[in-house]
Amino acid sequence: MRTVPQDAGETSRQVNNILRNLRGEHFRHSRNLQRVPASLPTPLHVNNLPTLPIGLIYPSAENSRRNAAAAPLAHHPTRPVWVAGPDPPRSWTTLSSPKIKEADLADINSPAWREHALDLAFSPDNASAPSPGTSASLRSLQMGEFPTLALLSLHVIRMECSGYELAEIRPHIPPHLCRVLMRHSAINCPLSQIELNAICGEEGHADGELVVVGPHAALRSDHFRRLHSSRESGVPEECSVEESTWDSLAAQGSEPSALFSLVLLSTPLTFALSDLPPTITCLTLVNIPKPVSLQRLPLYCPLVSLLDLSYNSWLIPASGEKLLHDYPWTKLRYLKVLGLRGYRVTPLLLSQVNRGRWDDVHVIH
Repeated sequence: MRTVPQDAGETSRQVNNILRNLRGEHFRHSRNLQRVPASLPTPLHVNNLPTLPIGLIYPSAENSRRNAAAAPLAHHPTRPVWVAGPDPPRSWTTLSSPKIKEADLADINSPAWREHALDLAFSPDNASAPSPGTSASLRSLQMGEFPTLALLSLHVIRMECSGYELAEIRPHIPPHLCRVLMRHSAINCPLSQIELNAICGEEGHADGELVVVGPHAALRSDHFRRLHSSRESGVPEECSVEESTWDSLAAQGSEPSALFSLVLLSTPLTFALSDLPPTITCLTLVNIPKPVSLQRLPLYCPLVSLLDLSYNSWLIPASGEKLLHDYPWTKLRYLKVLGLRGYRVTPLLLSQVNRGRWDDVHVIH
């Protein structure tokens, strides 16, 4: 009987199968001699997984603050206590944000001091009027961090365009990017009065936020009154409330957004608190040169959840401390964060702020 000849491909497959079976039998035999399981655990085949827990390598901010409070820096004063292992190489130190020098904080006209003073208002947790998908763009750029393409483009527009040119191109910039441009300029190169008016436009703010940094700019005394009157004059008389429909509102255009965040830094308060819109939830009054009467603030802005009164020289003396102790904090029912940096915060003041509240106010001092 004649055998059927086999092709070379089938012969090579048979040889490979025989060799694979022999290797498998040899491996299992050697494992039996060592008295270990024949099957290898899966993690031994994976070489790209971290050997330490991810929470130990990259701890959260809450854990790092807890560890810093529990274990003071006694043995390693220049090294964070939560870092695992030895100090990083010198080439890696540029990736971390350098600390602000005390000399830079002494100059109130330096970008470092402005960034420190506006840190509470520009905090990512303070999303007074967030836009969809812009939370990463609205936060302030950390030192040593590479800026985004949008921020680079806005920086070029800010440096190359005058106030009148900004007014021309402002309709082509989305509102949330105008807000980013206003925040970026407030820290690095404060806007002049003409540039601020160009970015804010007819609405008087950028995406619900208004940031004024002095002495380069200051609000007019009738700023909010003019905005209120322009809104009322923009509504046609023949369109009554009863006759308004969804189609008519769409034909008139989108309703202008309300002001949610007002930030004043090193600029005088030139308007009355009664002119403020009641929609404000974030009010920042930092380094205001003249005293401000805030007794009736809860009546005009009852929705304030963040109030920053840091670094005001008129609150440092004994009269200022008495003003803080006698302030009607209970009327600010929605207050969650209170900035009192630069003052002496006593336990009596904390009890006055948190009186009658279910959740304590986060006082930053």
